[in-house]
Amino acid sequence: MKKVLFSLVAISFLATTIISCQSNQKGTAESDADSTKPDSQVIDTTATQAKTTSENKVKSILDVSPTVKVKTPQFSSEEVNEGFEKFEPIKQAYIAAINSKDAVKIKDVTAEYWKWVESASTWGKKLTKDENQIYIDHYTKLVSQWDQLTPKVKK
Repeated sequence: MKKVLFSLVAISFLATTIISCQSNQKGTAESDADSTKPDSQVIDTTATQAKTTSENKVKSILDVSPTVKVKTPQFSSEEVNEGFEKFEPIKQAYIAAINSKDAVKIKDVTAEYWKWVESASTWGKKLTKDENQIYIDHYTKLVSQWDQLTPKVKK
């Protein structure tokens, strides 16, 4: 009996949450859209546009060749600027180690990269709110470059 009662309470809570979230989405969609359209069309259009925009942004961030130098934006924190400048020499050393098939050098450069990642993960706190998204996008590009180089090591 307790299991049945608990299940009903859980299902009703879940249904209430879903309905509440849908009503919040309708409210924001109606304010941005034409009021002559039915609600379902407005929500679908808004969701599709948001999904497409975010997918395109992710593709543009990740669509960067691993051998191309990514231009570093200037940030208000000098530590962040200097830290991002350290990535390119590490990446070039990694490429050289891969091309020479020097396992020891690859291991050393990879360790240096992980130290860089560890320090880079703390830089967001040193930036303004406006700069934070730029920092995240740039960091993602650099990590994506490294990730694209990694399969070459396994060959």
